[in-house]
Amino acid sequence: MNVDLKPKTIIRDFEQAFINTIGEQLPQTYVSGCWFHFTQSCYRNIQKLGLVTFYDDDVELRELLRDFMALALLPIEIIPDGFKLLQHKVLVSNHTRQLEPFVSYFEKEWLNTFTPSTWSVNTNTWRTNNFAEAQNKRFSTRVIQPHPNIWRFIQCLKQEENVISHRMVQTSLGFSSTKSNKSTRKAARNTKQIEKLLRLLQSKTRSLSDTIKSLAHLVRQPVWHGRKAKKKQK
Repeated sequence: MNVDLKPKTIIRDFEQAFINTIGEQLPQTYVSGCWFHFTQSCYRNIQKLGLVTFYDDDVELRELLRDFMALALLPIEIIPDGFKLLQHKVLVSNHTRQLEPFVSYFEKEWLNTFTPSTWSVNTNTWRTNNFAEAQNKRFSTRVIQPHPNIWRFIQCLKQEENVISHRMVQTSLGFSSTKSNKSTRKAARNTKQIEKLLRLLQSKTRSLSDTIKSLAHLVRQPVWHGRKAKKKQK
């Protein structure tokens, strides 16, 4: 297939062993955290802390939590200031007691364990690796068996190579799926919106607080509501 196995960018989740391996094997590759996995990690902590009902029903609390998730859309050097601002907003809010455990979690996990440089997606056009997750799911569906033998696995790899080769030819001829075009346009629109907000912030036309609040509207895309999500799954 004549594929260059030296990717310019890798979007990954937050498994430390995988992060270390990429750094060792592909030192020239730009590595970015996946915003979907970042927001889902935050949401799992919301569940763990028993805040799902508040998140679903209380607008003020939900917006504060989304503000924290929106920090990933800020430039790396501004994220600490953004965190301090949100920390203060929690202290003067009506939800200090409920949100303090989440603030502690966020500081420990996303400022100390994983520094902002590992999860800021500010400069990324593609901010998630959902397309790769979908590919993995599709391949698993092709394999069918939970523990296939090596011959079945090789057969599935050959089938997958045929599919990917066909898609590469289609792409080179200027054809792509409607779904792919829609995702690309959506990502481009979001990027333009983020860039516009950050230009206003840089020119001091818009405050950091207002910028974070506006960016938080994008969090609605990767993060679902707790009880509402469960109803949809039934």
